[in-house]
Amino acid sequence: MTDTPSTRRAIGWSGLASIVLIFGGQGFAQVGGGEPAFDAPAADILAFFHSRDPTLYPIGGYLQLLGMLALLCFVGASYVSLRAREGEQPWRATVALVCGTAAVAPLLSGGWDLAYLRRDGLDEGLARLAFDMGNLGFANAWVPLGGFAAAAGAVLLTRPERRWLGWWAVAAGVSLVAVRPVWTSSAWFFG
Repeated sequence: MTDTPSTRRAIGWSGLASIVLIFGGQGFAQVGGGEPAFDAPAADILAFFHSRDPTLYPIGGYLQLLGMLALLCFVGASYVSLRAREGEQPWRATVALVCGTAAVAPLLSGGWDLAYLRRDGLDEGLARLAFDMGNLGFANAWVPLGGFAAAAGAVLLTRPERRWLGWWAVAAGVSLVAVRPVWTSSAWFFG
């Protein structure tokens, strides 16, 4: 298995597509007002789901779903490149593949989308549950995403021309894992 220019292009384009689609979709989903704080009253959370734009929120959710697909393409193409760089026993590349794939699963829980879909019959308790499940799924994705970054960075550290990128990836990965216990505070922005 070799690292080819087409593999590097696939990494770049799928990475860019995942960022644009995920954050663009989030922008559409936020039309109607930003999300409440983690400790907001349940009535505010229910009002949040009711205030979503009926056209833009579903479009945003779909764009984010496409972004997850692009992220999986990024992880797969990265694996091919990392495996070629790592050599005979590519265990770090394999860890990156597994972690990158696992990072997508908690982001697909659909708690917020389900709450939006059933918002007319939604009570405050279920709104809080869906809101918390969506936020916890996002926070849980940090751990495998951190594992992906750290494993990819460890492979890059073996190459002198990419050492700076390797250290950056390892630091980002460690910080993503480290901030998970404080996901309800603003300290998570550090990761």
